[in-house]
Amino acid sequence: MAVDVLEGLLEEDDEVVQVWYLSGWVCYLQLEKAKEQQDREGREVTQEETEEWKALKEAARSYLTKAKKLYNKLQCDDQPILEHVEQLLGELGGEMEAEEGDHDLEEDYEPCSDEEEVEAEAPMDF
Repeated sequence: MAVDVLEGLLEEDDEVVQVWYLSGWVCYLQLEKAKEQQDREGREVTQEETEEWKALKEAARSYLTKAKKLYNKLQCDDQPILEHVEQLLGELGGEMEAEEGDHDLEEDYEPCSDEEEVEAEAPMDF
C-alpha cells in the first residue's frame, strides 16, 4: 500500500526529496524482511528469491541515489534524511552509476523565470 501511495506522489511531483527517500527505504525494508523470513525458515534461498532480492536492492539504491542527488540540487536542510540516505546506500553497496540515457538532475533543472512567476501570480480574467 505504501509503495502505491509513494508511486502516486512521484507521478504528481518528482522533485520531493522525502518521497524518493521513503521509496528507497520501503524497498530496503522489504528486502530486509524477506531475508529475515528466509533465515527464520532455515532453508536454502531459491533462484526466484535471489532475483527478487536483487531487484529490491537495485530499486532501493536507485531511489536513494535520486533522493541524494535531488537533496543536493535543491539544497535541502534536512540533515537527518541525508545521513540516513547515506547510511542505507552504504549498506546497499553505494550510489547507482548513471546509465546511458539517464539525465543528471542538474541538467533537467530549469528555474522559473520572473515572467512565469508573474503570470502565475496574476489573477485570471473571466
